[in-house]
Amino acid sequence: MSKAYQLKSWTQVVTPHPDIREGKLDNATYAAQLGAVIRNDVSCPYVYRDARGFFEATYLTKELKQLLNDVLKGLNGQGGDRILQLRTPFGGGKTHTLISLYHVTQHRQELEHIPEIQQLPKPDKIKVLSFIGLDVDASTGTNFNDIPSNLPPLISQNKLESEGKKILTPWGYLAWQIGGEKSYALVAEQDQKRIAPGNDVLRKLFGNQPLLILMDEVLVYVETAMALVVGDSTFGKQVLTFIQRLTEVVTELPNAVMVYSLQASVQEAVGSEGVLGILDKLVSRMDAKKEPVSGDEVMRVVQKRLFADIGDINIIREIARQQGELYRKYRETFAETSREKQQVDQDVNLLVERIEYSYPFHPDLLDLMYNRWGSLPSYQRTRGALQFLATVIYYLWKNNDTSLLLSPCNVPLEDSAVRQSFFSQIGERNAYDAVFSADLISRKAKVNIVNKRFASDSPALANFNIGTRMATAIMLYSFGAKEGEERGVMEQEIAQSCLTPEIDRNIITAALSDLKEELLYLHYVGKRYRFETKANLNKLVADEVNKQTSEEVNNQIRSQLEKNLQSGKGKVVVWATDSSRIQDRLPQFQVVYLEPSWAEKSPEAIASDIMHWLEYRGNDKREYKNALAFVVPSSVQMDKARTASRTKLAIASLLEQKQKYKFSAEDIEELKGKEKTCLADLNASLRKLYQEVFIGVPNAMTQSTSGEFQNPIRLENIDLQSQINVSDKLQEKVLEALKNHVFESLTVNKMFRLANLTPEKPYLKISDLVSYFFRFPSYPKLISSEPIVRAIASAIQQGKFGYIPSININGWQTVNESQTANSQNRNAQLPTPIQLPVVEDISLISYQTSIPLDELDLNGYLLTSELIEQLREEINQKIKTQTPDEQSYKPLVTLNPSVKEPTIEPYPETTSTDKVIVEKPTNSSIEKTIVTDIKQGKQPAKIYSMDISADKGQLFEIIDVLQNLSDESKDMIVNIKVTATTDTEFDLNKLRNAVEEPLDEMDVKTFIKIN
Repeated sequence: MSKAYQLKSWTQVVTPHPDIREGKLDNATYAAQLGAVIRNDVSCPYVYRDARGFFEATYLTKELKQLLNDVLKGLNGQGGDRILQLRTPFGGGKTHTLISLYHVTQHRQELEHIPEIQQLPKPDKIKVLSFIGLDVDASTGTNFNDIPSNLPPLISQNKLESEGKKILTPWGYLAWQIGGEKSYALVAEQDQKRIAPGNDVLRKLFGNQPLLILMDEVLVYVETAMALVVGDSTFGKQVLTFIQRLTEVVTELPNAVMVYSLQASVQEAVGSEGVLGILDKLVSRMDAKKEPVSGDEVMRVVQKRLFADIGDINIIREIARQQGELYRKYRETFAETSREKQQVDQDVNLLVERIEYSYPFHPDLLDLMYNRWGSLPSYQRTRGALQFLATVIYYLWKNNDTSLLLSPCNVPLEDSAVRQSFFSQIGERNAYDAVFSADLISRKAKVNIVNKRFASDSPALANFNIGTRMATAIMLYSFGAKEGEERGVMEQEIAQSCLTPEIDRNIITAALSDLKEELLYLHYVGKRYRFETKANLNKLVADEVNKQTSEEVNNQIRSQLEKNLQSGKGKVVVWATDSSRIQDRLPQFQVVYLEPSWAEKSPEAIASDIMHWLEYRGNDKREYKNALAFVVPSSVQMDKARTASRTKLAIASLLEQKQKYKFSAEDIEELKGKEKTCLADLNASLRKLYQEVFIGVPNAMTQSTSGEFQNPIRLENIDLQSQINVSDKLQEKVLEALKNHVFESLTVNKMFRLANLTPEKPYLKISDLVSYFFRFPSYPKLISSEPIVRAIASAIQQGKFGYIPSININGWQTVNESQTANSQNRNAQLPTPIQLPVVEDISLISYQTSIPLDELDLNGYLLTSELIEQLREEINQKIKTQTPDEQSYKPLVTLNPSVKEPTIEPYPETTSTDKVIVEKPTNSSIEKTIVTDIKQGKQPAKIYSMDISADKGQLFEIIDVLQNLSDESKDMIVNIKVTATTDTEFDLNKLRNAVEEPLDEMDVKTFIKIN
């Protein structure tokens, strides 16, 4: 058995005692009372009154067996310690040990079947005397018939009671148990006067019979007796004197033993430290202090009392081994030196051994109760601890807990009975109600945020409630402390007790970090986690968060968004409240970041409203419809942005009030760290805030059934989340998504074609051309007018057309046919008669020359080369008719013959006289024809042509091959014939954007056929 899935949960391995399975969990079940056992009181649980049942539920520790052996030897007259003081910590119990002595001396015959009991000495009939400080009232005394005794009631006893007399002291109480009226008579006077008898009286009272004196809760009785005045003394002092004399006398007797209990520590004395010290000092010369339960035997004591059957030892060993390996893996991540690794091995082996010893409990659960809670005054070591663990077992058993071990992290504090028992142990019932409600158990408890976060990130962890598990462990560790340590628990301690096959170190570390950020009462001090009733900074922040208005929150989000959008390309419009806020007739592409309310709209409403904003600016028709994109916010990310923004504002407010709250330097540093985290969270949510972009694209002009033409613009939706872009800048991310729609450059040829200058329309105002790009969806969308200006400047330099800052388009002049016939460009025929715009100064025309971009006036005009030639001819004709003085004017417009259209000379064909060799190697896809003279080295190879046929899978590799050929060539022309097919239907709009537009941008001559 070596795999986790082969193991069983603890609920499938162990069997709790019937009282736990039946839900009998009240304190009385675990509150052993010596007096009730001796009286055989039916209200006392049977498991304590019945000797056989008691020892079957008792784990006989090594020290307890030794104590029983020593007492029985002393009663048998074999020497040894006669005065034994019990100082038993939680697990065994002082009273539990006294009951063990009572049963083993009074009901020995019922216990002979127990091997450990058979080995003990067996003295003759033993007289047992008992005194329990809690059962006797120091001020009023005790009725005679209330004293436990095997003697029948006497007439004199009734007479004493009829006279209103009671037994008033411990010595009277013990005397009556020895021999009734006869024995009591020896101390009657001292009893009624509350004066301690002398040693001689006690010797006479006890005689030489085997005598076992059991005294419990002595300190409580002495403390009460101190308030009663007896002559010049007090009754308390008389009791102390009696106890001192009693120990002296018992020590002298041959077969008498006295076993008594005080308190295990000063903490348990609850304000009676002085009396405890006196009492301890009085008897310290005579007694031997015994601790029947010590170390890890506590685990077996608890195990024996709570479980009827522990189950298969092989399963237990495998669980222990697996838990040890989990802990080893955790520790080895920190161990570097060989010594450290050796220490890890030792710690793992110890853990495995202790789990086997404490199963089904994780030893850390019992350790924290023993070492931490044990220092609390309210901690009821035996009865409280057992009752708490029984309550935990009952709830988890009933709910079929699937854990391998019962550890601090799976104590069900959500159960009211478990929580009540827990509070009884730590003594903080009311103080921590607010803590539990705010952080742990209510529907709105902050721990639920951590639970949901882990469930969302890893659905496999959804049922583990990771946050609750870690917070529960921290809560248990928050009370009491080991000697020399502060309260709280370190990460390594939590890891050791909470590691499971499903919950590793990374999960634990992440959970602790999340809890530290979310919970309101969790404190992290000196690398220790602990809950306190004082709210942490998270609580102050949470309270301050509620004071932030929605307007303040949205203003900060907008401000941070605007910072993110700064220095991006294009123009951004942030949170326009209506369409009138978006400029029109602006020669620049605008990205409109819609305000938060759009996140709540339906998809249909979003599309309808965006289309309206695209077509209208307020009540007026919008002209520049080809220059807008609308980005829609996500409701989920908007909520995250609001949370981060609100928290950041709250922290900033607290920092401004640092004097009021008296923050320490550590507090201020922590707040600044939280503020920095909030800013990072805000920016992260802003980067994901906008997830959809809408842009207008051309719509095919088709008639509807009513005969009306549809809108020439339709909306296209682009999902930003599907785009591969790692930029932190939102505007860059949006423009990257629009790269097939919005361009930053424009080729000369494309601009020239779109200008559409013809002999019938030989000039065009530049501003009109610019407006076309931003008005009409059939034109490319440009980031600004700059690409147009650059393309115009290049076109002027290349002689595509000329430029003039201004012309008179109102004063037309007619050019006759003779003038046209004299034109140098015979191929360009303007209409006859031809009307030309009036150019006052032809020297202002720029043509086939470089012009600075800042000198290109958008109010200027573009002129065709034919128009420029015609204007030059018209000017030259004027010059011929001018006088010599008038001819001093010289036209500045000339055609630069050095500037020519780039051409590639056609390749010479192979002549019929050339001899060629055809090569077709075996297993090759290449067939090569080469001129014989080239093959023989008699002629250089200057032309290399190919005809390639390939499928789409080979396309990109062919491009690499062509690049290699291009590197070896001076010029190269590539003719590509593509035939693409689909089983469904091509999206022509998508192909226009993805195929045709890019080819057009590159000015690649392309002929497309669609059928």
